[in-house]
Amino acid sequence: MQTVIAGRYRIIRPLGSGGMSHVWLAHDAVRHVDVAIKQCTVPGGLHPDQQHVVRTWALSEAQAVARVRHPHVIRTLDVLPDPEGPWLIMEHVAGRSLQQVIQEQGPLPPARVARIGLAVLDGLTAALRAGLLHLDVKPGNVLIGPDGRVVLIDFGPAVTAAGVAALTGARVVLGSPKYIAPERLFDRVSSADSDMWSLGATLYHAVEGRPPYARGSTAATLRALAEGPPDAPRRAGPLTPVLAGLLRHHPAARISPAETAELLQRVITPPRSRIRRRVPALAAAVTLVGALAVGGSAQGGEQPVAVTAPAGFTRWSDPTGFQVDVPAGWTPSRAAGAVSFSDPGERSTLRINRWTHPPDDVVAAFVAEERAVHLPGYRRVRIEALLEPPDAVWEYTYTDPGTGPMRAARRVLTDGDDTYVVEWRTPRTEWAADLPKLSTVLESFG
Repeated sequence: MQTVIAGRYRIIRPLGSGGMSHVWLAHDAVRHVDVAIKQCTVPGGLHPDQQHVVRTWALSEAQAVARVRHPHVIRTLDVLPDPEGPWLIMEHVAGRSLQQVIQEQGPLPPARVARIGLAVLDGLTAALRAGLLHLDVKPGNVLIGPDGRVVLIDFGPAVTAAGVAALTGARVVLGSPKYIAPERLFDRVSSADSDMWSLGATLYHAVEGRPPYARGSTAATLRALAEGPPDAPRRAGPLTPVLAGLLRHHPAARISPAETAELLQRVITPPRSRIRRRVPALAAAVTLVGALAVGGSAQGGEQPVAVTAPAGFTRWSDPTGFQVDVPAGWTPSRAAGAVSFSDPGERSTLRINRWTHPPDDVVAAFVAEERAVHLPGYRRVRIEALLEPPDAVWEYTYTDPGTGPMRAARRVLTDGDDTYVVEWRTPRTEWAADLPKLSTVLESFG
């Protein structure tokens, strides 16, 4: 006999369990979608008085988390009271944790870790805007979806200032020893800086393949944490300043979220690449320099250096002034002032359009435009601003009558004084595999 929760959630199978929760995959008979159901439990080993405090605050803290709406934070759909601990009904993201990815693939490249870090940082910042802390950031609580989406899951049992104070007053400090900030362990102080430490420990593990204080036992880990800085990273490369800035023992000495974001962005997009996107009329300047070099080559001058596209791509020079690397074999077409490229099977498309009069608030403009969308099965994935205004992104899914389920992204880019919208559409099943192509397109644009 199958278990049904609240008369509508039919349990399908377990997804996992830990010291403070059990999680199942279930089907929602009302919404007709699969969901993840988690029952929050009281960790063993606590004194009965401490267990009472955790139970007292569990429901209100879970309800506080449910109010956070952000693409990089797991969405809580409902919170159901229960004497043994509240039940959380959450969106189901069929993916792997960062912990599993590291175990399967080993240490990850710094640029990939930086992208994951930016997503987790966005999620933490969204929670902080809502007055919440996470207090259990670790690789096991970072979920990587099949489409590349990064989702922060499993907030700690106390997330509000009042909840944290109540548990601290009861001498309850919960977290994972390998990723917990030193002030939480030794001073019983939890703040947004504590989450930044845990973010640093998580990124360290991702790029090095092990936690910053990897020892043979929990006691040895805690001694190492108390005694000094973590082991020097060997694989981090350009990510090293981020790790050093986040893993400082004194909370006030740690780099801020804004500094962290800037350093992570530099790892993803080195300053030379960013200058190429920002300098006005650079394409014309390159053409001019090339012409001068060709004219002087008969006099013994240097030969010009050609800008070549990576393997599998061709360089497109558009009459409107931009250049971009396009997948080889894709067919160009032009309509309504935009240039489009289609793959040979006409399943995936790339469209680039100059935005003549971009608004001051691009996100608001996207939201307004979304209201007029009538695509079959349309569903928003995210609409959010990025680090370099007016850069923004709008991702969504829909169903094409001929091709089937699709996923699309509209990305705003700037090139000097000009603003462009780059739109990428591909079958949903091919989205993750095609993301490297999209990255090449965006990074080459200028």
